Amino acid sequence: MNCLIAEQNYYNNKLPTLSRPNFKKSIKNYFTKKKWYSIVSDAVFVLLIVLLIIPSTRIEVTSFFIRLTSLTPSTLNKDEQFKLNRQAETWQIIDMKGDQISFSSLNEKPVFLNFWATWCPPCIAELPGIIELYEKYKNEVDFVLVSNESRAKVLDFAKTSNFNKSLFYRNTSLPSNFSSQSIPTTFIISKNGYVVVSEKGAARWNSDRIEEVINKLISE
Repeated sequence: MNCLIAEQNYYNNKLPTLSRPNFKKSIKNYFTKKKWYSIVSDAVFVLLIVLLIIPSTRIEVTSFFIRLTSLTPSTLNKDEQFKLNRQAETWQIIDMKGDQISFSSLNEKPVFLNFWATWCPPCIAELPGIIELYEKYKNEVDFVLVSNESRAKVLDFAKTSNFNKSLFYRNTSLPSNFSSQSIPTTFIISKNGYVVVSEKGAARWNSDRIEEVINKLISE
């Protein structure tokens, strides 16, 4: 028994003594050793993480960074441009009043057609650029922003974001010309029904290059 006690005392003396972490000291050392710009960058990083975790701010923060990195889309080459088929021309969309509109009724003007959703950060990221383009060309171009979400959902988003609700439409089916596995997807279509721009993903639409494309389509 004495040997067992002696052995236990031996090992007890060998074990290191664990101390509780001193958070105050750690924080003090952090501010003492860190440069001010490192502290600021760390604080910004933590804030971004928090904002990305919170559901109510996640889309806005993600959209902001997508907007910063979005590029201006290019036009399709002449041999890549295609004319809308009969299915697309007779396609029915629903405005925010609940009225059905035939897509062919829009062929008196160039058409800016965008497929989007309220839950989609890339879609939200490019909307300010689209709205800016709309404000400049709303009398010469038909802007059609299509979602398959409910009318109430889209109207609530338009009201919250202070966007003109006449821009937004709903669809229940999709012509093969406009089929896509991702959103946002955008098409710019000439008066005679040719797709001259086809873009998947967020893009910078309020650019000089796109305005040149639209001005050309208006003058045709």
